[in-house]
This record gives sequence, structure tokens and C-alpha cells, in this order.
Amino acid sequence: MPDATTSKTMSLRLLKVAERAKREPEARLLSLAHLIDVPSLERAYVRMRKDAAVGVDGVTKEAYGQDLQTRLQDLHARLKSMTYRHQPIRRVHIPKAQGKTRPIGISTFEDKLVQDAVREVLEAVYEQDFLDCSYGFRPGRSAHDAIRRLDHIVHRGEVSWILEADVMSFFDSLDRTKLKEMLQSRVADGSLLRLIGKCLHVGILDGAAYSTPELGAAQGSVLSPILGNIYLHYVLDHWFETVVKPRLNGKASLVRYADDLVICFELEQDARRVMDVLPKRMAKYGLSLHPD
Repeated sequence: MPDATTSKTMSLRLLKVAERAKREPEARLLSLAHLIDVPSLERAYVRMRKDAAVGVDGVTKEAYGQDLQTRLQDLHARLKSMTYRHQPIRRVHIPKAQGKTRPIGISTFEDKLVQDAVREVLEAVYEQDFLDCSYGFRPGRSAHDAIRRLDHIVHRGEVSWILEADVMSFFDSLDRTKLKEMLQSRVADGSLLRLIGKCLHVGILDGAAYSTPELGAAQGSVLSPILGNIYLHYVLDHWFETVVKPRLNGKASLVRYADDLVICFELEQDARRVMDVLPKRMAKYGLSLHPD
């Protein structure tokens, strides 16, 4: 059964999908796109912030909410007939330390609804697959939980070496082709996969400049966090648990929050072996670790 945190916010149909995903961890699930219906879009509408930044069309939540049911019925009809088109994403640059900036992609309000409805379906499936080492952008989990977990591991007295790393420009570097292959290992619904593709293969409007990147998932997109978690589940979490740990001589534990990770080791030789192989593993999937 899905945990209480996940199931209490699910519709009955989503709960059945989650139960099957939990019961059959190797199954490829069909008939998922139909779960994106008017009620799911309405749930997405309720979850959206009133003060969220607007996309290229300038439509706010308040404006979209006028005659909401008619809008949602029309959106659902376009989704069902596969005539829905994701509008370009507006890119803004948020200041960071040392004069750097972080690019954030802002979708239109309607596109956010679609992304959130897709996220809800994917979450029903993948929350049954994700490992306990993953804490970022998951229901009922937070950065504080990750810190508590790390503190617990360290105070067990089994840690002498710690490897800390984060992935450089993770969302911009994500390989969409490899992501699709990962999704296909659990999602057999072509309509849902096509809809995810529409949310990924979308133009970026940065001021007056328009581009169509071949890589990445827009940071700031409602859908990007779970897609990022799915990517790193296969690239890192599952690989570390099933391939790396059985080959180590001592104990080791991974704690990951989004694209930031900490690996704790009992033995120095294990830490150095993983430190040597980890960049190669990341490079295989188009990713690189921050040199600092």
C-alpha cells in the first residue's frame, strides 16, 4: 500500500494505480493518460499559488478562474484529442552568490495545470519505486528530513569518510532521450509519454531571444522536479544500492536531496573507489559533478 502521506491526497483511481505499482514493481503501466481528467485539472488549479509569476500570456490564477469549469472542460477536450500545445516558457534570471544567476522557466498558468496533473500521475507510480535515500521534492519529505537522516548515519559511528557533491546545471543537462527510456520502463501509455514530451520539447523565450534546447527540463517547471528525481533514481540511487554497495568492503549510505548528494563511508578505500567511478557514471548520462 502507498504510505499515508501519499494516499490521503489521491483520487481513488490514482490510489489503485499506486497500489498496482507497489504490488508489481516490474510492471509497465497502461491506461494512465485518462487519469488526467477535469477533476484532476481542478485539483491542480486549487494547488496553484495565487501570486505565482505569470507566463508569456500574462494570465493569472484569478483570471483563469473566471468561468473555470468551461476553461477546464476545453483544456481536457484538447488533451483528449491530442490538440493541446504547450506555449513557450518565459525565462527569468534569479541572482545568486558571486554575481551569478539561476535561470528559471515560467510556464503559462494553463500549462502549469497540465504539468501538475501529469506530476500527480507520475507521483502515484514512482513514489512506490523511489528509495529512502531520496528526499527532494517528494510528498512528506523535506531538506530537514535529509539532514536528520545524515545526522543519524554519522552518529551511528559507522562513518569515517564523506563524499559531498552536486550535479552541475542538472536540469539544463538532463538527456531527454535517456529520460524517455527510463520512463518507458514503467510507463507503457504512449499518450502520457507524448504529453510529457510536449512539456519538455518547448521553446524558451529569454527577453527577445527565442530558443528550442535539445537537452534539459526547465528549472521552475512544475513537472521538472519529479522528472529529475526519476532520472537520478536510475542514474544514482538504484545504481548505488544494487551495483555499488554490494562491491564495497565496508558500510556506506547515500543521502540525496534533488541534485545534491552526500555519501557516507566506513572505509577510505571505498570512498576513493566511488569518488573515482562516480564522475564516469554521471558522464554516461550527460551529467557532470561540480568541480568544487
